[in-house]
Amino acid sequence: MLLLDRYLFKQFAKYMVLVMAALVTVYLLIDFFERIDDFIENQKSFALAAKYFIFKIPLMVEQLTPIIILLGGIIVLGLLNHRGEILALKAVGIHTFRITFPITATAVVFTLLTLGFAEWIVPPTTASTNVIFYEQVREEKPRGILRNNRFYYKDELGFYSFEKHELSNNRFDFFIFSSWDENYRLDTFLTADSAFWNNGKWTFENTRIKQKNADGNYQITTYAETSLPLKVQPDDFFIPEYKINEMSLSELFSLTMTNKGLRGTEAELKLLERISFIFLGIPLLMLGLPLLLIAHQRWGRDLSLAIPLSCGLAFGAWGGWSVLQSLAKAEILNHHLAAWSIHLVIALTGTYLILQEDR
Repeated sequence: MLLLDRYLFKQFAKYMVLVMAALVTVYLLIDFFERIDDFIENQKSFALAAKYFIFKIPLMVEQLTPIIILLGGIIVLGLLNHRGEILALKAVGIHTFRITFPITATAVVFTLLTLGFAEWIVPPTTASTNVIFYEQVREEKPRGILRNNRFYYKDELGFYSFEKHELSNNRFDFFIFSSWDENYRLDTFLTADSAFWNNGKWTFENTRIKQKNADGNYQITTYAETSLPLKVQPDDFFIPEYKINEMSLSELFSLTMTNKGLRGTEAELKLLERISFIFLGIPLLMLGLPLLLIAHQRWGRDLSLAIPLSCGLAFGAWGGWSVLQSLAKAEILNHHLAAWSIHLVIALTGTYLILQEDR
């Protein structure tokens, strides 16, 4: 049995690599024709464009993982079935479930490797592609940055930072504002437990202000509630939406645990979205394998029917999964239920069909 496992593992791994190379090539060509006009119109070099597309490959691999696993498994089992190897294995008493087990186990290993890829490789390469496309090509400058769960923003008056925010009531917690004079000496340093933006005015609660006097000394004053004429508005703070895609899985998890506000909810949704999508390939494979055998038994066709059927299955599962994510973002459905329910349904259906094959 170990010989069979090694054989199936090598075959599955080989065809997954081939499928990945083919799909990434197609993805690159599509992305090339969509993006190259931006590089040409903004008179950017071919070297910059090439760098952008090369750095885009890790994200492509992450996004293609489910279909890579599904098609790789379908091709392997289809070839085994076409050559009569499945029939020979069944003739010596090996069940269908046992035949598909090494393929599924290899898919699990590939999925776990993709998780590592998403943690360490995808974030820095995605950040590089975003800098190239949004800042160097389109010349869109991010208005703020996020470091260690704090937002930072600078304008002509000074620096601003805060840890949490609630857009529903324009509230910003652990707010800090600092400004300097022309000699780069501290002029004003404000810290507040909470800051509110109402009717075009900033209001601060539990505030401490360190301010320079005319003689150059500093005076510290505390207020239960006060206001300060800052020109900045809440919309000026926020970083572009694409920045959250540059965060690693561990960074998203940390933000989910430390921030219980809107930002934490957004991070939780993104974390569940990325992990559940990467794992979608395993249940798809568990359903795709018995569907291939059913197609062979009923219509006498292997890959000619199984591959388009698998692609349709993948797109259908992706569509259903996307709808569930939209319901979760709209707070209609529980986040975890939206992320994993379709995996459970597909996996149970696939397991049932595989077991039926042995009856």
